[in-house]
Amino acid sequence: MALGRLTMAVALVLGGAATVRAEAPAEYAAKCGYEAKCKVCHSIGGDAGKLADKGGPLDGVGAKRDEAWLRAYMADPKSKMPDAKMPVIKLTPEEFDACIQYMLSLK
Repeated sequence: MALGRLTMAVALVLGGAATVRAEAPAEYAAKCGYEAKCKVCHSIGGDAGKLADKGGPLDGVGAKRDEAWLRAYMADPKSKMPDAKMPVIKLTPEEFDACIQYMLSLK
C-alpha cells in the first residue's frame, strides 16, 4: 500500500515536471520577466534593448549551453565568465527556473 502511494507521488511529480517543460517559450519569457529584466542588455532575433551591445544576443544560447551551466551563470555570472558584465539579477525561484527554461528553448 505504501509503495503504491509512493509510486503515485512520483508519477505526479514527474507529470508536473513534464507539464512545466511543455510550456511555450513565450510563456517562459513572460514568467522570467525577459522584457523588463533581460531585454535591456540582450537581443533575440534582432529585437534588442538599449544596451544590447553590452550583453549581446541570446539567439541559440540553448544550443550552446546546458542547463547546469546556465543555472550556475545566472546565479553568479563571474563563476563561469570572470570578465562577465552581467550583474546578478534578483529573481524568485519561479522566475529563475522560467528564465533557464526560456534560454534552453532558444536553439
